[in-house]
Amino acid sequence: MAAAVSLPDSVKSPPKPARRTPPLSARERRIVRALAAAIVPPGSVFEPGGEGTLQRFERWFDGANPFQMRIIKSLLWAGELSAIPSTGRPLSALSPERAARFLEEWAASTMLARRLLLRAVASPIKVAHFDDPRVFATVSCKSFHEYKPPVAEPVRWTQQITDGRAVEADLDLECEVVVVGTGAGGAACAYELASRGRAVVLLEEGDLHRRDKFGGRTQPMIKKLYRDQGMTVALGNPGIPLFAGRGVGGTTTINSGTCYRAPERTFRRWREQQGLVGYSSQTMDPYYARVEAMLRVERARFELTGGVGRVVARGAEKLGMRHGPVNRNAPDCDGQGVCCFGCPTGAKRSTDVSYVPAALERGAQLVTAARVDGIEVVAGRARGVTARLGSGKRLRVKAEAVVVAGGTLMTPLVLREAGVCGGSPALGKNLTIHPACKTMACFDEDIDMASAIPQGYAIEELAEEGIMFEGGSVPIEIVAVSIPWVGKRLTDLLASYRHLAIFGFMIEDGARGEVRPGPVRGSPFITYNLTQDDADKMQRATAILCNVFLAAGATKVYPMIPGMEELSTVEEIRKLSAMRLTPGAFDVTAYHPLGTCRMGTDPETSVVGPDFETHEVERLFVADGSIVPGPLGVNPQLTIMAMALQAGERIDKRLG
Repeated sequence: MAAAVSLPDSVKSPPKPARRTPPLSARERRIVRALAAAIVPPGSVFEPGGEGTLQRFERWFDGANPFQMRIIKSLLWAGELSAIPSTGRPLSALSPERAARFLEEWAASTMLARRLLLRAVASPIKVAHFDDPRVFATVSCKSFHEYKPPVAEPVRWTQQITDGRAVEADLDLECEVVVVGTGAGGAACAYELASRGRAVVLLEEGDLHRRDKFGGRTQPMIKKLYRDQGMTVALGNPGIPLFAGRGVGGTTTINSGTCYRAPERTFRRWREQQGLVGYSSQTMDPYYARVEAMLRVERARFELTGGVGRVVARGAEKLGMRHGPVNRNAPDCDGQGVCCFGCPTGAKRSTDVSYVPAALERGAQLVTAARVDGIEVVAGRARGVTARLGSGKRLRVKAEAVVVAGGTLMTPLVLREAGVCGGSPALGKNLTIHPACKTMACFDEDIDMASAIPQGYAIEELAEEGIMFEGGSVPIEIVAVSIPWVGKRLTDLLASYRHLAIFGFMIEDGARGEVRPGPVRGSPFITYNLTQDDADKMQRATAILCNVFLAAGATKVYPMIPGMEELSTVEEIRKLSAMRLTPGAFDVTAYHPLGTCRMGTDPETSVVGPDFETHEVERLFVADGSIVPGPLGVNPQLTIMAMALQAGERIDKRLG
């Protein structure tokens, strides 16, 4: 058996980053100020947009890669120049009042392109403006400086980690299995292999973020923990922000902690469409049970679901719908409400505090800041990988088997860049995302979304029909992004933050998208178009959610649909249901990409077989969400981990 590598001698402390120059030009800074002043004008309870907004905006994007900065600057200039046709002047040359009127006109436009452009331009400025302790004080909600001190990292297993940013010379390692990625799939697979005595090296493109760096604030944590600083978008009808994590723990570090088993109808579809006869609720039960034990999955405590859980429970009960707190992997949760920005206490058992430490305690080694760019194949068999370290040095890992687990968005890119599996017609195809939408409501009672689980409650009544209602609480800066308005209408609604409740839903999508290499190495280019059937399902779910809120006693409901931005009566909900809504009518986000290297028995329609091995290359395995053949209808992390444990078993047997 090959021995896992010990820590190399050529390691030093990472150098301090050099002081950066401002990312924007003087003209671009003026554009940001003008946009901020129009989006958050004087006269509300909030400080108007201006210099402070600009400073936070620049701090957020300082350090973005050149392509990201080009996108940001292109959006700013698009906003600047868009005012010329109707006003004869660029936006920054208009008075704040005229600029505000112009943006309000675009917010109310029936043209999808205008609304999408405004959303893209305004969203980062809204976050930069409202992610401010002074804003929190204005609406009397908890400041993000009030979190409990983070827990200390255990020294025992952190000694098994090599920081790729600190390696001074090219590095050669040898092991039995190299696993690329530390998210739900890679971490669970590595744990299973290490538990079986295999010598395992884990490689992670991102960094290990210690708990003392988890501050709960939106902007710095998105910058630290999200892929491409949260700017990943699936282009289509409409453009859909698609969020994924980057760092040890992957997306499990930034998800809400929700844990559901996939229903039997999903496995039936796998058997019928992909020939995966070994999958059923019964065969998956022992793997799910093991994952649930590792993550300590249990029902969220009702009191931690906050005001949103209270009113949704009340409304669903009146309508006779099945509802309750969700299952979560956070048994020690204290309701600080920042799960999506990294749990500061470690209560949420993401893989960086569960499977990764457990694998390291069993002898595995982890190298961070290691971007894999090659897979060595000899005589049709994978023999290892090569990677570029954060220090600029090269890493080569010889192995008897390679597991790629970079996630649904990155795994097809890693395979393509490495020059493997390119003959598979399914590589990068069949992307599903569980499109998600939300509805907001205002109540006379105190809701206070600043102090509750971000996603703690669910309505499961329509789960078998492919509609899953889930939601909870979000901070005010995310609420601002969720509202498509600008100006006084925006600030007036946000002034009622303590009385606002947001609840959402996701659907089993019929649409299929594609992931291809983007213009910047290592970033995906994603295309995805909702079908009309998907839009019809979202329209039905929106109407149901409006009824739940009204039944709960809401004074005003905000579905944010063009032509029906707000309502307060059942008759208006009937009108909403009767509207003919296209996919572009919905403000969609997504969090569950799946399927781009899907599993199946036919090499023409799948990338990996039932044994997790790619059809084209021996001993090259995939174990992440990309192998899941289609939408699950529920949050996928439990299923990805359960399948990754299976993968570890199969690889161990394959190695003999």
